Amino acid sequence: MAEILTFLPGTMCDQRVWRPVRQRLEPRFSTDYIAIESEVTRAGMLGLIHSAASAGDPLHLVAFSMGGYLALEYALDNPGRVASLVTVASSAFGLTEEEAAERVRALALLAKHDYRGIPPARINQFVHPSRQSDPEVVDVIRAMDRDLGKSVLVAQLKETSTRASLEPRLPELNIPLLLIGADSDPFVPFAAIEQMAQLIP
Repeated sequence: MAEILTFLPGTMCDQRVWRPVRQRLEPRFSTDYIAIESEVTRAGMLGLIHSAASAGDPLHLVAFSMGGYLALEYALDNPGRVASLVTVASSAFGLTEEEAAERVRALALLAKHDYRGIPPARINQFVHPSRQSDPEVVDVIRAMDRDLGKSVLVAQLKETSTRASLEPRLPELNIPLLLIGADSDPFVPFAAIEQMAQLIP
């Protein structure tokens, strides 16, 4: 039986974020998806990964952003349950003081006001300038954000704001790992990707 690539989303994403990738892979690979956005706690998200890992062979995970951190955490805590891991735009390090403060501000605003959706300026932070007018990218981001809504955003911000740095534990990883980053990513500097690569054997 062919090995399955199992995908994890990032913050305010669902399986639509991976659709173009899965469509290109599926002639050669079987793919699956773990809907961690359906859980409101980090323990619940990790529990979904564990359920998938316990159902058969060790997982080949492909994970984006928040999902990448959770996949790294799960692989470290469950040796033998993950066969390989690809992370995209994901940091193993804890939040900086600035990032933590920004989340506190965002949660305070969300507690007082209705959520009207991701603003265009925020989308532009995530998307390369060459794709900021591409509806195949921008419309998907808006649709995921709209459909997941305020409650998911609040839960994900809260549950990932206290994450510890996994830096001291990265040398424990003994699985094939591919770290994908971008030199223009404003959230996960490529230097952080390189630092992770130096620590992972």
